[in-house]
Amino acid sequence: MRASYRCLCLSLVLAVGACGFEAPAPKRTPPPPSLPPPISVVSATLNLPAAAIVAALNDRMHAEIANIKDEPVDCTFAKCMLDLVATRTGAITGRAADGKLSLDVPLAATAQLQLKTALFKTKANSLATGTVHAETVIALGPDWHLRTDTQGQVDLSQAQLKLGPIKMSFADIWNRNQGRLSAPLFKTLDRHVAQDIKIKPQAERLWLKMQRPIRVGKSPTAWLVLAPERIRISPLATRGDALIVSMGVDVRAHVVVGDQPPATAQNLELPSPAPLAAPSDRFAFVVPVLLPYGEAAGLAMQRLARTPIKSGGGRVRIEKIEILPSGQDVVVATRFCVSQSWDPFGWFDSCGEGYLRGTPEFDARAKMIRIANMHYDIATEGMLLAAMRWLAGDQLGKALETKLVFNVGRDIDKLDAELRTALAKPQGRGVVVSGAVLSFGTPLLTWNGEGFLATFPAAGTIHADLNLKSGTPLDSQ
Repeated sequence: MRASYRCLCLSLVLAVGACGFEAPAPKRTPPPPSLPPPISVVSATLNLPAAAIVAALNDRMHAEIANIKDEPVDCTFAKCMLDLVATRTGAITGRAADGKLSLDVPLAATAQLQLKTALFKTKANSLATGTVHAETVIALGPDWHLRTDTQGQVDLSQAQLKLGPIKMSFADIWNRNQGRLSAPLFKTLDRHVAQDIKIKPQAERLWLKMQRPIRVGKSPTAWLVLAPERIRISPLATRGDALIVSMGVDVRAHVVVGDQPPATAQNLELPSPAPLAAPSDRFAFVVPVLLPYGEAAGLAMQRLARTPIKSGGGRVRIEKIEILPSGQDVVVATRFCVSQSWDPFGWFDSCGEGYLRGTPEFDARAKMIRIANMHYDIATEGMLLAAMRWLAGDQLGKALETKLVFNVGRDIDKLDAELRTALAKPQGRGVVVSGAVLSFGTPLLTWNGEGFLATFPAAGTIHADLNLKSGTPLDSQ
C-alpha cells in the first residue's frame, strides 16, 4: 500500500511539474503616430552689387535707347511733329540706395521737328546732348518675374531749333513734353534691368539644395533631411551699394539614420514665392535615436544569461524574448521554463509561452530607455493561474524590468558631436549650407514598427550662402 501511494504521489508531481502552456496572442493596436517635425526657415541673402548690375547693362544695352516717330509735341505756339533717335554715348553709371537703383545714362538726341500751319510748313533739325537721370524701383511678381518702374528726368544741352522765323531751345521743348518723350527711354531701362537681374535662378538653386539630404553622421551614417515646403522672398532692399534680397525656405528638418541617402521628393518644381517678413537664422530640427526591437531583445537575453531570474523558490530560464509594438504599450513575448530547486536535472521543468506588457519610458538624465510597469497580459495571467499558480503576480514582470533597460547615451553623444561638426562645416558648392547646433531639448519617446524611437528636438542656427561672385553674369548663377 505504501509503495502504491508513493507511486501515485510521484505521478502527480511529474504531472504538475512538467506541465506546459501556450497563452493566446494578446490584443494589439497600431503604434502611436510620429509627430511631424517643426517648421523652420532656412534663410539666404542674395547680394546684387550695383556695380555688377551696371556692368551687365553696359554690356547688353544697345547704343540706340529710343526711337520716336511722328510724336505730337507742344511747341508753345503750335503743335509740332517730332522724330527723335536717342543713343547712348558713354558708360552707364549707377548706385543702389534708398531702396532704388539709380542710373545715369549719357545720351545724344538727334531730333527733327516739323511744323505745319495754314500759312507755312517748315522743318528743323537739332542735335542735343545730355544725361538721363533715372531711378528704378524693383519688385518681384508671383511668377518670379521682376516688375520695374523707372522714373526720372532728362537734362539736355540748350541746342537751338529754328522753325522759320521762330527760334526755340530743344531742351525747352523736351522739358515741356517730358512725360511723353522720357517714357520710351525709361521703358528701355525697365526692360534691360528686368532682363539682367534674375532672382528666379537663384531661388531655384536654393530650392534644389533644400531637397538634397546632407550627410551629418559617419557611424552610424546619418542624413539631415530638410524637406522643403515653401519658399519666401522679402521685398528688395538696398545696403552697401547693392540690392539685397532675402530668401527663406520653410522646411521640416529631421535626421534619418541609414547607409544610403533617404528617398525623398526630388526636383520639386519651384512654387510661387510667399512673403518673407524678415530673415532669420533660427533653426529647429529633430534627431532620432532608434533602438530596434531585435537589438533590445538581444541585450536583454545577454543579461538574463549572466543573471537568471529567481521566483517562487525556483529559477526562471528565459529562452526567447520578442518585443512587439502596440498602441499604448509594448508586448514582450517570452518563452520560459521554471526549474524547481529540488530538481537539479530539470526533469520537472514547467515551460510555456506567454506575454507581458509594459510602458516604454525615457530617462533624459541617464539617457536610458526602459520598459516599465511590466505585467502579464490578461490571457497569459489566466493561463498561469491554471498551470503554475505560484508564478502568477508581478514577480516575473518586476524581474524582467531590470533586464529591459537600455543605455543609448553613447549613440546620443556621438550623433550630437557629429551633427555639430558636420553643420559647422559648410556643405555643398554653389549653394553652401552651414550652421550650429546650440542645444538639444527634452526628448520625446515613441515607438514604431521597427523599434523604440527617442526623438530629440535640436535648436541652433543655419543659413545658406548663394555664393554669388562679383562680376559674374547675374542671370547665369
